[in-house]
Amino acid sequence: MTQVGSVEASTTSRTGRIDAVDLARGIALIGMMLVHIGPYWTERNPPVGHIVAGGRAAPLFALLAGVALSLVHDRDPRGAGSTRATAIRAALLIALGLGLGSLHDMPVFVILAFYGLLIVVALPFRRLSTRALLVLAAAWAVAAPVLVLWARISHEPVVAGQAELSDLKHPGELLMELLVWGTYPAAVWFAYVLVGLAVGRLDLDRAAVAWRLVRDGATLLAVTLLAGLFLIRTERVHDTDDLGWRLLFAEHFWPFEPAGWNDLLLVGSHTSTPLNVLSAIGSAVLAVGLCALVLRIPWARIGLTPFRAAGAMTLTLYTVHVLWAWRMRVDYMDAHDGRWDTGSHRDWLLQVVVLCLGAALWQRFIGKGPLEWLVRRLSVWGRRSRA
Repeated sequence: MTQVGSVEASTTSRTGRIDAVDLARGIALIGMMLVHIGPYWTERNPPVGHIVAGGRAAPLFALLAGVALSLVHDRDPRGAGSTRATAIRAALLIALGLGLGSLHDMPVFVILAFYGLLIVVALPFRRLSTRALLVLAAAWAVAAPVLVLWARISHEPVVAGQAELSDLKHPGELLMELLVWGTYPAAVWFAYVLVGLAVGRLDLDRAAVAWRLVRDGATLLAVTLLAGLFLIRTERVHDTDDLGWRLLFAEHFWPFEPAGWNDLLLVGSHTSTPLNVLSAIGSAVLAVGLCALVLRIPWARIGLTPFRAAGAMTLTLYTVHVLWAWRMRVDYMDAHDGRWDTGSHRDWLLQVVVLCLGAALWQRFIGKGPLEWLVRRLSVWGRRSRA
């Protein structure tokens, strides 16, 4: 009787973990969609969507890559969680990312190639203890941005575009773009994956664990934002027309200035500085904790089903979103003499409703997302794997 109860408790706990991760992935996807097709920052003040999701949705996505690595390895170490299967999955993600990035006038910096590289690099680190992962992540979040900034200063001017298939002609340059020069530099973003590996070992179905994630994430987020605000007000970070508090959300390509050591004082989205990375870790951990807590409420679990379904098939939905955003951009440019649009909440909301409801219906009547099913089948080809 005790053994049966233990197995049931373990299964329930594992299911709770997966549901919380799926919901967090769904939130990350929706946030990335808001940044991509919501109102862009063209006025003096950043739009609310940029403040909330800019530079935070994508790091949450990366942190959840580490969580997924832990979960899959724990559930199926000889099948989908094996080194071989993970490497194949990463290669497929890189190929898909480069393919999407090759589309002409692609308006989205596609993350999949960076994502694939990150999970390959993470493979040897799955053996580390939770404490070792967190200590290494903290050190990485501080040291890696300094080294990457040094590389950028030493190689000015650095122009990093969309990672695409044609870049395979120069594999060394492509690797440097994915590691250092790109929008999601894997050399820095690996800190998110390390934290995710540690979070993936936690029992997110326990309220105490979820509350601890909320507390620690909120504290780290608040401390980094306050530190960034203090530095903005006391140091001359950039020669600008007094952006002030807005520098907390400014991206690395705005202001348009050469990289300099005072960039280390920035905390804005995608600046890949120590404060930025630690702040994004804080918001990601906070989001995971909140997702775990809200799913403890029965009516919330039911109401959030479309978002959990979206999180269970983010590869498919992200691909559809990228293609949809690309088609919208091309159509707009054709109708407006080559001018780019400035984004809208209407387009974002339409995609959210269509994709999340579509995911819920697909999961209810079919099961796994089509790309998720295909990638899994290819990654475990010739091997026995748990369902």
